[in-house]
Amino acid sequence: MKIQEPPTSHIIRGIISDLDGVAYRGDSAIPSSVRAFRTWHEQGLPYAFVTNNSTKSAAQFAAKLTSIGIPAEARQVFNTISATTSLLARRWPQGTPVFAIGEQPLRTAIEAAGYDLTSEDPEVVVLGFDSTLDYAKLRTTIRAALAGAAIVATNPDVLTPGHDGYDPCVGVMTAAVVAAVPSAKPVVVGKPQPFLIERALEHLGTAKHETIMIGDQLATDIAAGNAAGLRSVLLASDVPFNAATGVVPDRVVSSLLDLLDATSERAGPLS
Repeated sequence: MKIQEPPTSHIIRGIISDLDGVAYRGDSAIPSSVRAFRTWHEQGLPYAFVTNNSTKSAAQFAAKLTSIGIPAEARQVFNTISATTSLLARRWPQGTPVFAIGEQPLRTAIEAAGYDLTSEDPEVVVLGFDSTLDYAKLRTTIRAALAGAAIVATNPDVLTPGHDGYDPCVGVMTAAVVAAVPSAKPVVVGKPQPFLIERALEHLGTAKHETIMIGDQLATDIAAGNAAGLRSVLLASDVPFNAATGVVPDRVVSSLLDLLDATSERAGPLS
C-alpha cells in the first residue's frame, strides 16, 4: 500500500467523510474523530458525510452525529436512500411495482417517491440493509429476478461495522441473487460509484483538488473518492479483507487528528 507524506501541495478546504467506521463504529463514537470534526467546525472548514447505510434518513444520521458531539445538519448527509430514489425516478415511472428489502426509512422514501411497494410481480427489487431479513423475502427476490425484475442494490458492502464486530451487509444478498440467477445484473447506487461524493462536493462548493474523501474501506470509500477525482485518505482499521486491486489512497492515517495540520493553514473561510 502506498503511503505518502501529508497532502500539503493544496490546502484542504473541504472534507467529505464516510460515517460507519470513521465517525463512529456501531453506536460508539470514535473519540479522535469527534475531536477532529469539532476542530474543523470551529475553524469553519466545511464538511459533509456520505454513507452506504440505508437504514436511516439524513436527519436521523445528523441527529446521531450531533448526539456523539459532531455538529451536523441533515443537509450535510448524503446516503443511499436519496440515491436509490433518484435512480428509480430516472429509470422507472411512478406507480411501477417495487419490492424493497430494507429498513423503514428506505421503504418510506420509495413509497413517497410514488412507487407501489408490493411483493406481487414487482418490476424492480431494491436491496437494502434489513435486520429482519428472512427466507420469505429472499424467496420473493429470487422469484422476481427469475421473472426478469431489475435488481437495484443500495451498496456493494459485504460487511458493515457493528459495536462488537462486523455484520453481513447488502453485498451478501446481492451475491445470493446472482448465484441463484446468473443472468441478473444488479445496479449498485452507493460507493464505489461516485454519485454520493459528487452530490456532497456540490453542497460544499469546494474544488476537487482542495477537497479530500476520508474512509475506512478501500473498495468503496477510497475507490469512490478516486473515481470522483478527489484526494483520498484511508483511516486505518481492522476491516477484514480490506483490499481492492488498483485502489490506492493518497494518505493513510491512524487517526483523523493526523489531518489537523493540513487544515489549520487555511487561507480564510470560503464564500
